[in-house]
Amino acid sequence: MKNKSIKDFFEKNASSLSVPLIMIIIGLLFIFAPGGAVSFTVSVIGVIFVVVGLIMAGTLLASYSPFTMGVSVVLIIFGIVCIARPAAIADFIIKVIGIVILVNSGFRIYDAYQIKGKTDNFVKYVINDIITFILGLVLLCFSLNAVGAVVRVVGVFMLVLGITNVITAVKVYKDGRYVDDGSDVVWEE
Repeated sequence: MKNKSIKDFFEKNASSLSVPLIMIIIGLLFIFAPGGAVSFTVSVIGVIFVVVGLIMAGTLLASYSPFTMGVSVVLIIFGIVCIARPAAIADFIIKVIGIVILVNSGFRIYDAYQIKGKTDNFVKYVINDIITFILGLVLLCFSLNAVGAVVRVVGVFMLVLGITNVITAVKVYKDGRYVDDGSDVVWEE
């Protein structure tokens, strides 16, 4: 069996690493700037949407396609809303991320339950997934306007859980193949 490169690891694990990487990024933002960084990011995204919408509206395709013109108008309107109300949009995005984390951890808890008794790592995976589930609930219930200390604590938990999930994915990938150690990904080449 040949060894696989780091690039191959990230290509095959891009979807399973996306949630932990988002958790790490959001955790860092929560720690260092509980509300301002997220609002600023939403404002920048709003500017990008307005620019893209204006560019799309000025193309030759938009003059012939009502659908393309409609999409460009929607992008411009959404960009203006992001610029005008970044805190509200950021709060909405945090709630959506909370829902994604809840669904992801729910699936992982179910996967851990399926391997109960087949691996020694069952308890470690269940505890990690239950903490992740609780974090998703916190993101869903709290807003960015919550007390800064609470948001920073949530940021620390997100950072730690994101890092542990990445470490778990790296441990599972050995010699270019996935092994069954209780994770939700099992296949061999």
